[in-house]
Amino acid sequence: MTAALAKLLIVDDERLHLQALCDTLQQEGFATSGFTSGKDALQALRDQEFDLLLTDLRMPEMDGISLLRAALEIDKSLVGILMTGQGTIATAVDAMKMGAMDYVLKPLKLSVVLPVISRALNLRRLRMENIQLLETVGIYELSMAIAFAVDSETIIRKMADAAFHQGEARSVSVFVPTPDGKEWLVAVSLGENSDELQGRKLPMSTWLAATDVNADEDTSLHSVPGSSITNIASGLAIPMLAAGRVIGILNLCPDRPERPVPLGRIKTLNILAGTAAAALNSASLLQELRTAEQRYRRLADNAPDVVFRYELSPQPRCVYMSPAVTKLSGYTPENFYAEPRLLSKLVAPEDHDSLEAIFAGDTEPKTTTLRWTPPDRSPIWIELHHVFMRDKEGRPIAIDGIARDVTERINLESQLRQSQKLEGVGQLAGGIAHDFNNLLTVILGRSQMLQKKLGETSPLQRDVDLIHKTAERAASLTRQLLAFSRKQLLQPRVVDLNTIVTDMGKMLQRLIGEQIELITVLNPDLGRVKVDPGQMEQVILNLAVNARDAMPQGGKLTIETGDAVLDETYSRRYVSVKPGHYVMLAVTDSGCGMDAQTQGRIFEPFFTTKELGKGTGMGLSTVYGIVKQSGGNIWVYSELGSGSAFKVYLPRVEDAADEIPGIRKNRQSTRGTETILLVEDEETVRELSEEILRDEGYKVLVAANGVEAVKVCETHVGPIDLVITDVVMPKMGGPELARQLDVLRPSAKMLFLSGYTNASIAHNNVLKGDAGFLQKPFTAETFRCRVREILDATEVANNL
Repeated sequence: MTAALAKLLIVDDERLHLQALCDTLQQEGFATSGFTSGKDALQALRDQEFDLLLTDLRMPEMDGISLLRAALEIDKSLVGILMTGQGTIATAVDAMKMGAMDYVLKPLKLSVVLPVISRALNLRRLRMENIQLLETVGIYELSMAIAFAVDSETIIRKMADAAFHQGEARSVSVFVPTPDGKEWLVAVSLGENSDELQGRKLPMSTWLAATDVNADEDTSLHSVPGSSITNIASGLAIPMLAAGRVIGILNLCPDRPERPVPLGRIKTLNILAGTAAAALNSASLLQELRTAEQRYRRLADNAPDVVFRYELSPQPRCVYMSPAVTKLSGYTPENFYAEPRLLSKLVAPEDHDSLEAIFAGDTEPKTTTLRWTPPDRSPIWIELHHVFMRDKEGRPIAIDGIARDVTERINLESQLRQSQKLEGVGQLAGGIAHDFNNLLTVILGRSQMLQKKLGETSPLQRDVDLIHKTAERAASLTRQLLAFSRKQLLQPRVVDLNTIVTDMGKMLQRLIGEQIELITVLNPDLGRVKVDPGQMEQVILNLAVNARDAMPQGGKLTIETGDAVLDETYSRRYVSVKPGHYVMLAVTDSGCGMDAQTQGRIFEPFFTTKELGKGTGMGLSTVYGIVKQSGGNIWVYSELGSGSAFKVYLPRVEDAADEIPGIRKNRQSTRGTETILLVEDEETVRELSEEILRDEGYKVLVAANGVEAVKVCETHVGPIDLVITDVVMPKMGGPELARQLDVLRPSAKMLFLSGYTNASIAHNNVLKGDAGFLQKPFTAETFRCRVREILDATEVANNL
């Protein structure tokens, strides 16, 4: 029932309020009829049907509760809502006792009234559907009493006999349509002129007589051509309906045709006609049912999902199992029929409680996920949709269900959860690295400057060296955190992985030791990838170390390369994979292997299975971050006692391999006299950098953020050769400062510093032209060399 078709009967003795309410609800799509008195409203209710009564509580002559009581006597399915300006708990209770669904307070608010009306209309719809259902059930039960007992001719004859005698008829005839549906066949005729009508065929438009029962007026219609039937003043034609189709007509001419047929008799004859119609239709319905059963059985037999039924009483037993179960479980349907508890044996032990609860009838119809353990196969995840068949007492007597293999979906969901978890840890790790890098920059720089000032003969030199080395270890750890969080500044080049593996061969053998055999299986026609060569060496190195630690007694370490095509099917199994051509790098060991729980955590930072003090837990997390930042994927395959295999897939490119540059030699001098603007919000880092630059002979201008730096550039007289700026600063960061300096100081070169190195720094037009980048933490020597390198590059460019 929709609001657009709903008819509302509104009663309120306040005429202005009534009119306003009717107008408002009409604008909302309701049909409204308003009355100021209960008596007028009751008369309207007798004349027509309404869906909802919305009445004021306090009215003269008849109050709202009395009106509701009288209205429900006329229409028991009517839904009532009371309006009151003085709502109390007692009022609500009285209204509910009289059948009101709810009440609303005056002055009415549309935001309150509309939801109440909506709920009331839903209740009205349910009531009407319930009435129709009860009527249908009554007719159905009567029809079933005779539906399968006799053939169609007997049903029609008995119906005609009953109508003739109980209906006090002068004549009765039963019409049924001919097979082509174009004519009526008089199947049975009793009483006057029966012989003339019996067996006749009449056009669909031909009628004998009919009675307009509602108007209580007899109307003479056409007679059979050539018939002697005359003087029929009243008659009754009742359609015999089955499944919404007219399958016959019961025609009756009363014994006293001058009087209308009583309504009670019409009801009896309607029930009789409906019963006969159901009986006549039963044979065709039964045939259709058999056809449908065969069709649905074929569907179930050929469905990819397993369709099943288990009877629960007296003992659970399988009465139907579709053939698809063989593919999923390795057992045939006959196996399930012969062994009632086979399903229990198939389900993993840890899921037995869920299965037993289903068979005990303790669970409501729902979806349950279970693990199946087919013989000689890996376990699979099964999603079980089931519904109970119950007896009259509500006890479950059978289970109908569908079992679907959702192993692929479960795996994908697990991958997604793992990816989201690692992403969250990566963001945290990146933030930590950013804060620590600023601190470590100062420690490294100050310790290195102190080393230089103390000299090698100082008794404090050993302590300073230890501070510096410890800071370098901490800096290495933050770099690994940045690698895991995929926030390193990579320098990708087109490379051949075979070359990298071959060049690392001797170093890897020394690393893993003589007790482990190193085997390389390299595809000579291997495609190329675009990665940072140094970072890819780190990936291979970390995987080799992990393999070595898994083989303390020795074993085999195999490094393999190959081309791979990951298609749509593969990408559906692994959500992070885009279909396409890849280059595969596999590192396999013959070590102790890992269980599923360990495999789920191996890429988490600081997770390690090694003894305390024998590992940081950052090796594999660093590998994961580098591979992901390079656009690739990494998967691990392992079982306890059977070793592990790490497979890295990197997107293949068709470009020619780049030449990997060698290590740059240190400069002879890092001193200079140029003017440098230093922009850094962290005071300790700013003071350290300023001191290093001044010690090297540079003229240094200082600013704490981008806004101050712009002012310095506007007021400073003379050139500014280099601007060294942090990337992330309050008020104005490095990228925005660089854009403004393009206008203010177009000749000034840029060197960006950051402890939270995001790839966007390099790729979003921040590092353009000859701008440089230096990642925190850095040593004083690294800082000096990088500054001199940027300035000298400028000089070379100007001299070309």
